[in-house]
Amino acid sequence: MGAALQQSVEIAPWAVTEPEIMDADRYLTGANAPEFEEDISLCIQSGARSMILDCSRLTYMTCAGMRVFFSIAHKMNACGGTVFIKGLKGQPRHIYFSCGMDVIVPLVKEERRSPAIRSCSSAPNR
Repeated sequence: MGAALQQSVEIAPWAVTEPEIMDADRYLTGANAPEFEEDISLCIQSGARSMILDCSRLTYMTCAGMRVFFSIAHKMNACGGTVFIKGLKGQPRHIYFSCGMDVIVPLVKEERRSPAIRSCSSAPNR
């Protein structure tokens, strides 16, 4: 009777098809950059292979924030993933371009409907 109740369970691998969107807070400094990086790293460890860092609310960033962008790009590249930045403006945008980060982590174009998803799916892997 026990054998009749047993059922086989097929486990399919989990795959993320939509990019993960991570929101940056108003400030990205040495005080909060490690926590932001840890959150993103956990997403990568969980299987995220396409990610967008939404920086539309970011108003101030230090070199610690730039280090997070570089570190996340390195981790995503190592696992065959891609990372993009969306909504960067003001002082953070100035630092981003001054440091040449646009070569490492590309910006996505702003569009009205699903801008990040459309840009991620059509952008080349770096």
